[in-house]
Amino acid sequence: MGKALFSSFVVFYITMGMCFSQDLGDERYGIASFYSEKFYGRKTANSEKLNKSKLTAAHKTYPFNTLVEVTNLSNKKSIIVRINDRGPYKKGRIIDLTDTGAKKLKLNKIGLVRVKVKIVGFEGEQMLIPYQHLSLNTNPKFSRKYYQKTRLKYKKKYRLKRNIKHKKYLKKRKIKKIKIRKKAPIKKTIHKKIKPKKKVATPIIPKKNIEK
Repeated sequence: MGKALFSSFVVFYITMGMCFSQDLGDERYGIASFYSEKFYGRKTANSEKLNKSKLTAAHKTYPFNTLVEVTNLSNKKSIIVRINDRGPYKKGRIIDLTDTGAKKLKLNKIGLVRVKVKIVGFEGEQMLIPYQHLSLNTNPKFSRKYYQKTRLKYKKKYRLKRNIKHKKYLKKRKIKKIKIRKKAPIKKTIHKKIKPKKKVATPIIPKKNIEK
């Protein structure tokens, strides 16, 4: 009885984690690692052969064929990988990369590095397209005595792809309908031109001589 309750609780926890982590643009932070040599050639959880040269990765909860952007927070280098395996199961680790992905992030020499993981697509289709944007952290101050250098703050912005095949993953935003009160139409008063009346000449009546 206790084992059944424990297994059901584990399944519920995993499903809840999958539900909360399937949104487009979801970001997670953690430690990334890469596969050992003995795992290459074996079957992954997605029943594919683990290939050294492909940009694939393992994650605990993300659904298979999810495209994920992994950014190395130390050197700001990033790659896009496809999830096709489950893991890593060591505490604190968030994603396992292949050898090529680790080389591109310069992870293979260090072994472990803190990364940012962002969902950019589903079912092998990239939906979010990144483009870099550098913004000023402090405004420059000009003076006769000194010049203060400005600090550049690193930011990465994303835009949604125009033509998306799998539109079911996009959240429909509710557009608030604002009721606009229509103003009553202003009645235009037409002023008719009044024609001046013709003056009729009054006849002159001669005065009669009144007899005393």
